Amino acid sequence: MGSWKELPDTLGERERRLVVRLRGLKDHSGLSLAGLSRRTSYSSSSWERYLNGKKFPPPDAVRELSAVAGVNPERLLALHALAVEHPGPPHGVVERTAGHVGGTGAAPG
Repeated sequence: MGSWKELPDTLGERERRLVVRLRGLKDHSGLSLAGLSRRTSYSSSSWERYLNGKKFPPPDAVRELSAVAGVNPERLLALHALAVEHPGPPHGVVERTAGHVGGTGAAPG
């Protein structure tokens, strides 16, 4: 199953959470990327991009990977929808609250 590459820091927290869970499903399936591509309608290069955070996977890829792994896709699809709507701040960045008032550093004029 090998080790995974570190995910890019540009991924939002929810995007990252989804990709980590998809990686777990792929590992659980025991399939290589080539094997996964044979069992789904996505190429091994597409799976490589999705599972390494280079490209966000479409909902159908989530469904197909879930089917291959034998799990219900509903929770992952909900996480996918949430990540699309509100990806969250990039990894390691603290999200500011809506009430935060930021200054520009300029003196009041």
